Amino acid sequence: MTFEELNLNKFLLEALSEQEITNPTEIQELAIPIASSGKDIVGIAQTGTGKTLAYLLPILKNLKFSDQRNPRVIILVPTRELVVQVVREIELLTPRISVRVLGVYGGTNINTQKQAIHDGSDIIVATPGRIYDIAMTGILRFNGVQKLVIDECDEMLNLGFLPQLQRILELLPSKRQTMLFSATMTEQVSELIDTYFDQVERIEVSRTGKPLEKIDQYFYAVDNFYTKLNFLLDLLGDKETFQKVFVFVRNKKYADIVHEAVNKRWPDEFGVIHSNKSQNFRIRMIDEFQEGKFRGIIATDIASRGVDIEDVSHVINLDVPELAELYMHRIGRTGRKEQHGESITMVTPDEQPLLEQVFQLMDSTFPIDPLPENIVLSSQLTEDEKPVNIHDAPTLLTKYKKRVVPEINKGKPQKRSGKKKKRR
Repeated sequence: MTFEELNLNKFLLEALSEQEITNPTEIQELAIPIASSGKDIVGIAQTGTGKTLAYLLPILKNLKFSDQRNPRVIILVPTRELVVQVVREIELLTPRISVRVLGVYGGTNINTQKQAIHDGSDIIVATPGRIYDIAMTGILRFNGVQKLVIDECDEMLNLGFLPQLQRILELLPSKRQTMLFSATMTEQVSELIDTYFDQVERIEVSRTGKPLEKIDQYFYAVDNFYTKLNFLLDLLGDKETFQKVFVFVRNKKYADIVHEAVNKRWPDEFGVIHSNKSQNFRIRMIDEFQEGKFRGIIATDIASRGVDIEDVSHVINLDVPELAELYMHRIGRTGRKEQHGESITMVTPDEQPLLEQVFQLMDSTFPIDPLPENIVLSSQLTEDEKPVNIHDAPTLLTKYKKRVVPEINKGKPQKRSGKKKKRR
């Protein structure tokens, strides 16, 4: 199917053509006709499958010119990064269409945003907390809202936005079109749909938890953080293979440690993103990564959503995230738009229960391979890894030396391809 067959107007078709987007993805092919008809819709599809265009194209197709001050479309997303991404997508789609779009998120001057809302907008893309705070001042009124989009709903609920989301839903006109999109159908997402949706068209283009088929996944048993760091430095030394890389770590402390180590080895080749960095800094890091000024980004899970970077060759997880859904979103930074990708995850014994949750979500298992023999095993432990009582507990290093490949590894170890991946 082509976008012409989806009855988009010529202005949108021209904008898509200029971005070299010619054929709709599965979620777009299924969702656009339903959304264009005005029906409520719930779409479940993995990250990287094109959910953003699946709701933006029908919204922009049906949005007529108006000079009313209050917004007609509200798009709720979980993070500031995703607000910026969606606003950018709208701007790319509307060079020939008169549309006033505004991004609203925390961490910036609320008075500036209130003034922008007072000046008028057609579409507001916002995080739930900030838009609710502004609505409570009386500056923003929802009585003219015709369409509501809740994007990345699972992550929104994981971040604790349910109370704000519920209040916003209660403030909106009952006569409206609502579109909800999510990468996974968690219990919380299901409860929200049951509570606030009556008659809704459901689309699920892949089973919940199923990873993108074009991502090769590898797992390695690693003793401790500093051995992980040694393994990472060894991997990144292969510049021909690891051309454009996301490296995910659990928190900002480890992100800074990793960034310092890789920057010492390869100055100015890697950026870093975490919550202590300003919004402008994080946006600049992403832009420079997209432009090829960086070979990689060291990031916490703040960058696992709403960051659409082309040609990411690898995702390297220095840990298994505490939420299985976050693993899905991390690896979804690669293998996007029909391209091939590869993910590498390092697993300590303490992280095995978390990995089992990931396998359960995916309904599949993978072998956990031993480290390559050339990797230096470090005896240095972080404060988090040190036993509570060093006199009563055996050292972790001694325990690791006795450990074999975990029982979860059934069958022969999976070998990574020796072929060099060429950047497409």
